[in-house]
Amino acid sequence: MTALALALLLGAGAGGAQPDPHLLVEVRARLHEQDFAAVLEVLDAAGPAGSHPTLLRLRAEAHLGLLDYPAAVAALEGTREEPDDVALRIRLLSMLSRDDEARAAVGELLELEEQLSPESRMELAAQLRESGLLASARRVLGPRTSDDAPVAILERGRLLVAEDDYAGALPLLEAAAAAPRPPAGAAHALGRALALLGRRAEAISWLRRAVAESPADSEVRFRLGQLLAQDADPALAAEGGRLLAGYEVRRLRARRRDLLLARISDAGRDEWVELVGLLLDGDDRVEAIRVARAAAARYPGDPAFAIARARAHLQSGQLDAAAEILAPLVPAGAAPLGGASLSAARWLADVQLRRGESAAAAELFGRVLEAGGEALSPRIRAAAATAFAMNGDPFRALALFDQVLDRTLGPARAGPLADSALVLEMLGRPAEAESRYRQSLEAVPGHVAAALGLAELLLRAGRNHEAAEILRAALEHAPDEAALREALARATPPGAAQG
Repeated sequence: MTALALALLLGAGAGGAQPDPHLLVEVRARLHEQDFAAVLEVLDAAGPAGSHPTLLRLRAEAHLGLLDYPAAVAALEGTREEPDDVALRIRLLSMLSRDDEARAAVGELLELEEQLSPESRMELAAQLRESGLLASARRVLGPRTSDDAPVAILERGRLLVAEDDYAGALPLLEAAAAAPRPPAGAAHALGRALALLGRRAEAISWLRRAVAESPADSEVRFRLGQLLAQDADPALAAEGGRLLAGYEVRRLRARRRDLLLARISDAGRDEWVELVGLLLDGDDRVEAIRVARAAAARYPGDPAFAIARARAHLQSGQLDAAAEILAPLVPAGAAPLGGASLSAARWLADVQLRRGESAAAAELFGRVLEAGGEALSPRIRAAAATAFAMNGDPFRALALFDQVLDRTLGPARAGPLADSALVLEMLGRPAEAESRYRQSLEAVPGHVAAALGLAELLLRAGRNHEAAEILRAALEHAPDEAALREALARATPPGAAQG
């Protein structure tokens, strides 16, 4: 559960006596500005007036913004007994592994006259299940009824799977997956249960459907990859291997991210930096910005967290916002770079490259390469190579791409191989370019840029049949890629196109 999702659960103020209206307006304005530290200062200065239940809810929201979960729990304990407040407190307690308190709070929740909405009840039950509080999850769900929605049926099935009752779970999961509008995750849950029951072919079918529904879900891809990798068919085993590639590293990073999120209020500066990096690497931009803001409140003036916010803006395509943060951190002219200024310069050069400012990007990447030396990552070298190629220096670009390839293994080579092939074409070396395109496709058979680059090279050489074969093979991996279909239409005579 992310801090953002938790914050969104905080609704309007409680009933009873009204809070000081001027104080309420000021606190809400500060929250809107995401100045969470200022919210706490205002409430603390207000004395007893700041302890109204409505303001305690807003205090909890400020603590959530600063990722101080224990303080948020304490603030929520002073609010009026409304279901959403208690549910949020339960979620936080389960995140903090304060299981006995979470179980007691579930009892409080169920004794309230007003009940949670069905959607909120399902979300709370799911988090309790994921936290291992299965009995509490079942209490929140309540007894099964004939009116259960598909999402409730799915959650009941997942609970049985968590209790190792796969046979008992199966009818529920089948019913959820067969609903006219199946809830998200139903195909995955059913495929997993079928696999656990040894019904391999059916499991593969449902897991393929789950991957199609959520192609970025690494857990779904992992479960399908596990089954396929054991297949006697070499093609299916190879597909399984590709699905499994890198999963263990991603899983460990995700577990470390979740651990840091749950314990970050007691962490030091280095753990905050690590958490922001994990969120950015996982493309969780919104949460990365929230964590970076919270860290900046704890460590005012630390450039690491300003750079993190800029990276999040860059990932979101907000280039101007990123540049506004980064530019003041990069010394002008030929001043040496180091530490935070080197990091800021690396990302500012990336911003310039994406803006199409190839000359400025190449100049700044030159400074980064000089300052960073051998310690620079292959990713930075590849970005610099792209800048040099765009700025009309293919020889320097090729030399950098060769350095990248010397430092890269496995599927990660596909991108720099395809990019360096294009540079070789710029240098009038088509045979070497063709070889690199083919190496790229060996590393990642569905690499779209490599397939298109190789096909265009072959078409220019009049080798249309070979180009068509390359494109058809790529379409098996990326059937919805319009550029591949357009290229295939050019490579084949009318009426002969396939795929």
